[in-house]
Amino acid sequence: MIMRKKLYTEKQIAKLLGVSPITVQRWEHQGKIPYKIIKNKVFFDKDEITKWAQEHEFNIEKATEVQSNVPNKNAYLGNAMERGGIYHAVPGEDVYSVLKNSLNVLPFLEGADKTLLLNELLNREELASTGIGHGIAIPHTRNRIDLNLSQAYVPILFTEKPISYNAIDNVPVFVLFMMFTTTTQEHLKLLSKISFVLQNHEVQTLLQEANVGDELLETIRLVEGEAE
Repeated sequence: MIMRKKLYTEKQIAKLLGVSPITVQRWEHQGKIPYKIIKNKVFFDKDEITKWAQEHEFNIEKATEVQSNVPNKNAYLGNAMERGGIYHAVPGEDVYSVLKNSLNVLPFLEGADKTLLLNELLNREELASTGIGHGIAIPHTRNRIDLNLSQAYVPILFTEKPISYNAIDNVPVFVLFMMFTTTTQEHLKLLSKISFVLQNHEVQTLLQEANVGDELLETIRLVEGEAE
């Protein structure tokens, strides 16, 4: 008797790992996750994914449990942004100074090693700019730093003036979405969601119009839901 291997679809894998299907597709194209093509469709082998998940610090059992029960509100981008807060007129003449000043205005980082954080943020920028275009940047560290946070924070910081940020479209950056998470899995999930949300034209328009109150957060929550 031939035993057939258990195969998952993209949607099932996304749910299992607690990320969006778009993230899974991106990993496929980047060659970061093992998959198979069967009759021109993408599938994932259970044993291969289990091994891959362990190597990348994804707890499949935990992810399955979260998806089957009440959603973990801490993982939602809109709530993380609400916790992080919105800040205006952050001074800075360049990437270094604006990141340094941004860290200094965030109350939830009180007691944190901001010198270490700044260096890690700059190391990430040297690797590749986090300026995603349209005047928006998503500064984050390459390696997650334990800040003893119980929940994720994604503060929104508007700069005092647009600054050169080596963004992919060379447009000066006027708003930063910084990321501070509690686990590697949460970091990847939020990075995927924030990248998706900030490509939305309505969100970009609200940012350009400096309409950054409840309407912005509500719009982000609605757009975020489209990635589920």
